[in-house]
Amino acid sequence: MIIPSSKGLIALDIDGTLTAETSIPDEMIKYLCELHEEGWAFAFITGRPFSWAYPTLSAIPFPSFFAIQNGALLLELPSKKFLNSYYLQNDLIPSLTKLSQDFQTDYVIYSGYENGDLCYYRPQFFAPNHLSYLTERAKLLKEKWVQVSSFDHLPVHTFTAFKFFANEEKAQLLSKKIEEELSLHAPSIKDPCNADYFIVQATHPFACKGRVIQDICKLASFIGTIIAAGNDNNDLGMLEAATIKIAMADAPASLLKIADIIAPLATEMGLIDGLKQALNLTRV
Repeated sequence: MIIPSSKGLIALDIDGTLTAETSIPDEMIKYLCELHEEGWAFAFITGRPFSWAYPTLSAIPFPSFFAIQNGALLLELPSKKFLNSYYLQNDLIPSLTKLSQDFQTDYVIYSGYENGDLCYYRPQFFAPNHLSYLTERAKLLKEKWVQVSSFDHLPVHTFTAFKFFANEEKAQLLSKKIEEELSLHAPSIKDPCNADYFIVQATHPFACKGRVIQDICKLASFIGTIIAAGNDNNDLGMLEAATIKIAMADAPASLLKIADIIAPLATEMGLIDGLKQALNLTRV
C-alpha cells in the first residue's frame, strides 16, 4: 500500500543527515513521528546497501519509502514491498576493470538485496594497506564479502552497484571518468567509516536520488511540497528535485550553493532545526 500524504513528502539521507551514529536518536524519531501524524510522507534515500541501512531504519515506527544504493532499489517499509529497481548488467565488468587498472586499484561488486547483499572482490588487485582498510570496513559494517579470483563466473548477472574506495583526489577523478566514459551515476562521497577514504559508487544512470523523488511522486501521485535534506555529493539530485532544500553544515559547496536552509551538524541533531525552518517556509 502506497503511503498516503496530505502535506507532502520529506526525503532524507541517512549518514550525516538523519544520524551521525549507527542508530537514530530517540528525540529524532519522536519528531519525525509528529510530522508523520501531521500528514507528511517520508522517503529515506541512502547510498547504503539494504543490510547496512535497514537495521537503522527499523526503529522508524510508521510506513515509509526506502531507497537503497542511491535508488538502485526502491521498497516500501515495513512490508519490504518491491516498488522499483534500476540494476547494472555484468557486461560492464570489462570496462570497469580496465578503468580500475588505469588507476592502479580495483572495485567491489554489490549484488543487492535479493542476492543476500553479497559483495564480490578480488583481493589480489588491492595494495596490502588498501586491503586491510577494506577488510576492517567490511567487518565494521557486517557486510558479506566474498573473495573471488575473477569476476568472469559470478553466480549473479545483475548488480546494484560497483564501489571504488580511494583518497579524495583519486576518487574525484574516478567519478568523472566513470560518468564520462560509461554514462553511469558515480558520485564521490566521504566514507563515514574512515576519514582518509572516499567512496565512488557507480550505479545505473537512473539510480540517483533525484530520480527516486520523481518515481515516488509518480507512484504515490504526490502533488505538493517536497522537502529534502542531505550532506554529500550523492544528495545533490535529491535537493535539486525538492521544493525546499536543506543542506547540512558540513555539506560540500555544490549542496550549500543551492540550499534554502543550512542545518546544524548531524552530531547536534541539526536536521530537526532544518526541518522546522523548512516547515515555516511552507506556511509563508
